[in-house]
Amino acid sequence: PAKPSLARTLGKADLLLYNGLELEIGWLPSLIKKARNPRVQPGQRGELDCSAALQNVLDVPDGPVDRGQGDIHPLGNPHYTLDPLAMAEVAHIVAHRLAELDPDHAADFAARADAFAADLQARVPAWREAVADARRGHVLLYHQTWTYLVHWLGLDVYGEIEHRPGIAPSPKHVQAVIEQGRALGDVIVVAATWSHLDVARQTAERLGAPLAVLPASTGAEDGVDSYVELIDTIVGRLAAAAAERGTP
Repeated sequence: PAKPSLARTLGKADLLLYNGLELEIGWLPSLIKKARNPRVQPGQRGELDCSAALQNVLDVPDGPVDRGQGDIHPLGNPHYTLDPLAMAEVAHIVAHRLAELDPDHAADFAARADAFAADLQARVPAWREAVADARRGHVLLYHQTWTYLVHWLGLDVYGEIEHRPGIAPSPKHVQAVIEQGRALGDVIVVAATWSHLDVARQTAERLGAPLAVLPASTGAEDGVDSYVELIDTIVGRLAAAAAERGTP
């Protein structure tokens, strides 16, 4: 549940920005009610689902979803914030909404969004080049957090340690992905800082593969205070893991 202080903060807000794709479904609707702020109610100009900027939502389930399948998101994978090209689009819809709320500064909002988007787009080729060695092998993910990341980086994912998202994997499933990884060779294991790292480490050790532990958002670690720092850190650790993989 959200902290009570968040309701007080939201009660004074002119604009609520949120990830969307039901990532916040467990706490945001009740928080909006508690805030009693007409400006940020669903459908109002002060409420913006940033996933509206997405042109391609990944991992959309084909059929009905139930809790037995794990932490499946019915609207698709919500972790698009790890795709800088998607975040460039988010910047533009945020600027547009800010301009609606504060027309006098519309040009400033647009200019800053354009600059942010252009900066990210300019960095993408170097980020992709930095993980060129990682693209020559295979990746085992702990969780679907990284689906958008590996998609834009062009990495080959052969499996996930979690058989069902958000549910601890069975020994049988872990053994299966280890055997598959051994057959493929040249594997990197990728997990978030908040993952069950003991399972991730044990899996990597049994595979004889390097483990890349990555921050999934700004603020997840010291020194990861901006979006560019986040992607720089992620790309740097993937590159280091790829180099380690090639070390006898």
